Amino acid sequence: MARNVLFILADQFRADCLGVAGNEVIKTPNLDRLAREGAHFRNCFNQAAPCGPSRMCIYPSRYLCSTRAINNLTPLRDAQENWAYTLRQAGYDPGLIGYNDYTLDPAILEPGDRRLVELSYANVLPGFERVYYHEYDSDEYFAWLKEQGYPDELCNHGAIHSPNVPPEGPGEHLDCFFPAHYAAEHSECRYVTDRALDYIRARSGGDQGWVLSLSYIKPHPPNINCEPYCSLYDPDDMPRATRRPEELDHAHPFIRAAIGGGDYKDERHLREFMACYYGMITEVDDNIGLIFAELEKSGQWDDTLIVFSADHGEYLGDHYLSGKGGFFDGAMHIPCLIRDPDAAGGQAHDGFVESVDLGPTVLEWLGVDIPDRFQGRSLLAAVRGDGSDLHEEIHYEFDYRSAARAIEPDTDMDQHLLWVIRDARYKYVHFADERMPPLLFDLGADPGEFENLADRPEHASTALEYCQRLLRWRMRHEDQRMEHWAAQRRYS
Repeated sequence: MARNVLFILADQFRADCLGVAGNEVIKTPNLDRLAREGAHFRNCFNQAAPCGPSRMCIYPSRYLCSTRAINNLTPLRDAQENWAYTLRQAGYDPGLIGYNDYTLDPAILEPGDRRLVELSYANVLPGFERVYYHEYDSDEYFAWLKEQGYPDELCNHGAIHSPNVPPEGPGEHLDCFFPAHYAAEHSECRYVTDRALDYIRARSGGDQGWVLSLSYIKPHPPNINCEPYCSLYDPDDMPRATRRPEELDHAHPFIRAAIGGGDYKDERHLREFMACYYGMITEVDDNIGLIFAELEKSGQWDDTLIVFSADHGEYLGDHYLSGKGGFFDGAMHIPCLIRDPDAAGGQAHDGFVESVDLGPTVLEWLGVDIPDRFQGRSLLAAVRGDGSDLHEEIHYEFDYRSAARAIEPDTDMDQHLLWVIRDARYKYVHFADERMPPLLFDLGADPGEFENLADRPEHASTALEYCQRLLRWRMRHEDQRMEHWAAQRRYS
């Protein structure tokens, strides 16, 4: 029996933006179905941000302190040590539709290669077949739009991702309040979906199983919706962001610098941004529904493991922030839904999961050995009902040297790093910069992460305990390129 894997990553997708997660406004019927028929991991966190560092943790199943791909466009060493390459070595032919955000190690490039002097992450990780490369758009997409009758002036990155704002301007609204120039059947999201449908149809009825990594850029910016998604949500129906006015002059220097003047301080604009974000999520959900329908129509639904997750979340106005990075939950808490056709559906787990766990889960389901250097653990037992081995705590890192360089170009860039340990009760944040005091949040009493307890004497022992746990974790997981290889041979 052929066994297939559909591995879907959405970009910048918050964990609480699913109906099954308790969101009473957003419409995500297809992802909700995936949760009902599979397993919903309610406490999944990514290991790094922004997009490139996170994906360079997801595919190699290693933490940022091991990969050291600290920011977008930072090269990844030992890139062949990823789950796609492992599958290729085992006889599979993994395909990629979308993108990896992978920058090649300059040591493996030939002299004269432009990527030695011009950084690019428009590359495909070793092991993947480049079926169709598409991040925001592509030459193929623009050529297709022209065939559909779109004028040349719209068929470029800037124009196609710009809302159709009236000639007189947006007035009191944000630009994202207005619809895209394209119809839903011509969106870049739909074009990516159609390429995935082509891939699945071409392999229907075959004896050899397939593995497809499918990435959607939405709901990552640019913030734009075509109809019906542009007018699907009323800004007045949007939930309130987690924030307090006093945060605009925060006592902690890192938080104060991150917030700056504050994003979307105007409540109406914040709600328009939220409505746009929700619309982008529902467009992704509708397109995923088309793929589910094809899997059922072609008889492949019951032979396919489906994994849905994201590379990071979105602040969505929490703490007067937007985008990703840092340490607050909104930007690091991501959805994780896994449907195993061999398992009973309806599993819901509150134990902690990390995005580095996704690759090992795929490998175990296909019966392929998990490489020793992988740092994640398979979730397959939990998908099948036994959640006893899920993490009791999670860890992530954020390297903010790029932002710091713009503010303090003469400082030591290596000090602009923070580490996080989080469990069900506390979150502890430690900074490499000695000017940045640690942070400790009691998540039971303060789920919004407003009150820093780290400098209060009555919480000193707790802060010390979590600091020590964080240090021990780092000692076990920092880059160990050859140590395990040597140890295996010394003691085998």
